Amino acid sequence: MYCGKNKVALSSQHQIAEALMQLIEEKPYQEITICELCKTAGISRQTFYSLFTSRENVVVYTLQEKYGYTPEQPEEEEDCSALHRLCRGYGNYIVNNRSFLQVLVDNGIDYLLYDSIADALSSCSCFMPDLPDERRQFAADYYAGGITGVAKRYARLGCRITEAELEDILYQLLSGSLFS
Repeated sequence: MYCGKNKVALSSQHQIAEALMQLIEEKPYQEITICELCKTAGISRQTFYSLFTSRENVVVYTLQEKYGYTPEQPEEEEDCSALHRLCRGYGNYIVNNRSFLQVLVDNGIDYLLYDSIADALSSCSCFMPDLPDERRQFAADYYAGGITGVAKRYARLGCRITEAELEDILYQLLSGSLFS
């Protein structure tokens, strides 16, 4: 995926992402071709491949640019645990992005959400800062799997669970208290 600063290239990336979102409303993701995507975006295949490696790469770009979420550094006075903050943040993220998450689940590409969450946690300095880096990476993968699984189930249940319920479910699962 292109990561430079060229304004024309960045604009083309945005056009391609918008075109994919438009097409995915009309037909299943698996039926969308690169040729069709380029035509809808008004760009050449050569331009597409200079900016992205695949359709999946466009979804990852969309996740990063439009639907990205990284846990925030806690406020000094905040009196809840880091895990509670993480669960609250991702509960809010899931509810606020339910339409896009539904598209990912309906099209069988929700696994891309996992990568996005794992990357966000891995790069967040406030995520388990006292652990050695290798352990942080394992933890990021574990938590990303749990959060993605909850988001997927939420979408499959018609997005009808409240944000507070999602926060509680995430907390019980990720803290291990559900198994006590």
